[in-house]
Amino acid sequence: MRTRILTALAGIPLVLAAVFLAGPQLFGAIVLAVALAALLEYLALCRIERPLAALLLLCAVLVLAAVPAGRVPAAAAAAFCAAALFSLRGVVDPARRFQGLAEGVLGLAYIAYAMGCLWLLHARIADGAAWIFLILAATWAGDSAAYFVGSRYGRRKLAPALSPNKTLAGAAGGLAGSLAGGLAALPVFVGVAPPAPVVAAVALAVGVAGQLGDLFESLWKRAKGVKDSGRLIPGHGGILDRIDSLLLAVPVAYHLVRAWSPG
Repeated sequence: MRTRILTALAGIPLVLAAVFLAGPQLFGAIVLAVALAALLEYLALCRIERPLAALLLLCAVLVLAAVPAGRVPAAAAAAFCAAALFSLRGVVDPARRFQGLAEGVLGLAYIAYAMGCLWLLHARIADGAAWIFLILAATWAGDSAAYFVGSRYGRRKLAPALSPNKTLAGAAGGLAGSLAGGLAALPVFVGVAPPAPVVAAVALAVGVAGQLGDLFESLWKRAKGVKDSGRLIPGHGGILDRIDSLLLAVPVAYHLVRAWSPG
């Protein structure tokens, strides 16, 4: 726990500096680097064949590079066609090839789509940096509240087959923490802040989606028989272990904010 806290204290200022100080190009480069690191972890855990893994990483670059120009559908179509073409090459074990392709494409869609939404939120939405801070605050506060409330009051398990330590009380505490974290982010907005009910709705949606994202990662880690996705971050595991909640929370928040935002 001590290592985990120290790593968080060192990492949080770097994350916030990237959100508030980086320009669109630098922020996009950071998003791309994180997405590729996360996808690499995912492909390694799924034991995807190296040629297919290299192709999927290239596809991720293609899709994310198309985000600022708004050509994501065309880039995604090209990426999936390339993956399909590879799947027909030199097949020895059709079942293994199909499983690898299916898992690889799922990882590409799961990770690249979420990180693309993060990039768009920063570059295309008014006060995008503040909205990202709200998402992070709601996620971090929700995680902390879920841990402490679950440890103190948790009795009934939430999903024992996936994450034995998670409880219904912890999940409820996590949602309360996400709401509090989201509302606490209101002073960060420049100019006219969004109405509190909008912020509350986004924060609660982030809380729900974040918990689902955490459980979804637990599902495939259980399926692969691993505890962590990697060892890159001391006390936290891999990149995917750190951003699992955000991979569902960011797209949900992006579309809610885009529906409300005046610009």
